[in-house]
Amino acid sequence: MAQQLKLQQWFRAVIEPAENGLVRITPGSRVGGADLDGLKISVGPKIPVYRLLTMISEIADPYDWLDVDAATRSKHDISDALAALFIQACHRTFEQGMHRSYRRERQRLGFVRGKLLIPQTIRQLRPVPVTVETDVFDDDTPENQVLAAVLRKLRTDPHLSDATRQQAHHVFRDVRHVANLRDPLRTADDIVWTRHNQWYRQAVSLATLILSFGRVDHELGEEAVPGFFINMPHIIERWIRDTLRRAWGLNQHEMRNSWNGYLWLDETRRVQLQPDLAVQRAGIWTFVGDVKYKVLPQHSMRNAGADRNDIYQMLAYLTATGLQEGFLIYAGIGAQDETITIQQLGATIHIVSLDLSAEEARSILIEKTRRALSF
Repeated sequence: MAQQLKLQQWFRAVIEPAENGLVRITPGSRVGGADLDGLKISVGPKIPVYRLLTMISEIADPYDWLDVDAATRSKHDISDALAALFIQACHRTFEQGMHRSYRRERQRLGFVRGKLLIPQTIRQLRPVPVTVETDVFDDDTPENQVLAAVLRKLRTDPHLSDATRQQAHHVFRDVRHVANLRDPLRTADDIVWTRHNQWYRQAVSLATLILSFGRVDHELGEEAVPGFFINMPHIIERWIRDTLRRAWGLNQHEMRNSWNGYLWLDETRRVQLQPDLAVQRAGIWTFVGDVKYKVLPQHSMRNAGADRNDIYQMLAYLTATGLQEGFLIYAGIGAQDETITIQQLGATIHIVSLDLSAEEARSILIEKTRRALSF
């Protein structure tokens, strides 16, 4: 029972009884791999692994410098493939030069350098060494510490192949001397990007994703788990948002990652709405949409292919933003697009189906939504 509970929490799996005392396990919206009491479990995505890897690299790399090469494409295990992509990103980052900066460090020396800490020194029984604070210029920086934290994990991860762990160990040697972090994810979020550290951004962004994949949320709170877990709806939503934001030339204030606290259905602000996709310029809503990670059902003459609850949700978004047109994007397997017009409200909902397994999925998404900001 304990194993079944962990499967439900980690993979959002549905467990049903089967014949001969067995159980039938249907994974939910999470993919990845984990160690469950010595049993190695791997759940692959419905789309090809290299396609998921490509989307993750596009999220982490706004400049398309990361390359999902042939060696990475050949991997069928998502954990191994993701680790290989990160190792490749670290290798290319370090090849451009190690990031160095000044940091303040407390030292005990036989001579005075920097600021002498008198209270600490006078409490000593001997006059030497003295306690000082000095500025040090080296590569023990937050950027290198974050990358080292992930590489340190990968080089000993039993879920990865021997070749991938060996590659991680080889790259780790460049940063093995930097300080360990208690919370590398928070450190990564606090990094300020400038021209002095810009070439690290892709690797650190990928590290942030990998660190978040090592934690899951469930009813009992957040839990660190032995493995990688990728929340597919979250990744697909983020990939679509980032793709459209770059294609439309928007910043993160105009097309936010979260609209929590910005949109309400009623004047008293009791019913809050949080669309997956929205654009606001100078306080005016110019676009709204939602993303569903599921296959668009084939529609008949009497029933639309889109789920009616999804349509009701889009109507609420259109009502709250005052817009007349919106997009409902079904990301899964390609199907027929359609348009629903509600004459009484003067509203139009464009239902778009996106085949994530297609090589040209990004260009197809941009083409299908190119009219969105011209409404």
